Amino acid sequence: MQQCPVISRWHLLFKGNLLSQRYEKDDALSEPELARLAIYISEWRSRLSDISWFMRVLNEAIAREANAEDGCSGRFWEGRFKSQALLDDAALAACMAYVDL
Repeated sequence: MQQCPVISRWHLLFKGNLLSQRYEKDDALSEPELARLAIYISEWRSRLSDISWFMRVLNEAIAREANAEDGCSGRFWEGRFKSQALLDDAALAACMAYVDL
């Protein structure tokens, strides 16, 4: 059985599932199992090439670790950034100077 690079790359990041693990061990898979594995491979290929999905996974791992260290739960960036209305030119200039620093 030929190794699939998508499965190998997926297994570098995640455990995978029983079908993908069996495939990598060169176990015999039935036709329905191969059809289901093809669906997984298509989904994994899409995810591995999607930078937004990658950043979500990366941020999730960082957030879990930071929340465990801080003993809290919820969104990692929650409460760390606030929106502020810039009502006049002076406020806009002050904000621009702050961001530029």
